[in-house]
Amino acid sequence: MERNLGLAGATVTVLGSVLFIVAAFLPISMRVFPETSPAKKLESIEAALGQWQAAQVLFGAGAVVTVLGIALYAMSLRREAFAPLVWTSVALLALAVVPWLWQVVARAADPERFAQGRSPTWAYLASFLVTEAGLAALGMALLSSPLPAWLGWALIVYVALLAVLTLVFRDMPPFAFYLATLVVGVVLLFRSGASSA
Repeated sequence: MERNLGLAGATVTVLGSVLFIVAAFLPISMRVFPETSPAKKLESIEAALGQWQAAQVLFGAGAVVTVLGIALYAMSLRREAFAPLVWTSVALLALAVVPWLWQVVARAADPERFAQGRSPTWAYLASFLVTEAGLAALGMALLSSPLPAWLGWALIVYVALLAVLTLVFRDMPPFAFYLATLVVGVVLLFRSGASSA
């Protein structure tokens, strides 16, 4: 059962990460997020409002599904000494999802407010920093796991760099977090598949 939970956790983590990354690279996202002019930003959103709202659904779903995947992985580790660190990661990532969901719902419901930059930046910043803490905890847990040590170290170094950039620029493209969870999920998927063969 624990092996099945590990495989399910890896699969769900990959799925959630892919959903988020797809949302980030949809044409509407690629037009809106780099745009500096509020008027042009709003014009792009209003010209493709359905796509914009669908992207926000994917952003929210991707974040939630990824956390569920890591929680399933944590459930597969009941007998492992590093399980509490994975659960710490799950708790932090779940906490970070709350302000993130608030933001994506607000972006979908009131695109004008978003385009004009009137959304509270503290919610984004809180979500980003807590996500980084959760991923760092996951990286530390992976160092004690049977997975290759490079995975844990790479995650820790990557997240430390993201945290510095977040504090310096007070922003972060959040798909960067889901590139990390995608790599972790793929490695877990291959390891779970190999151990069940």
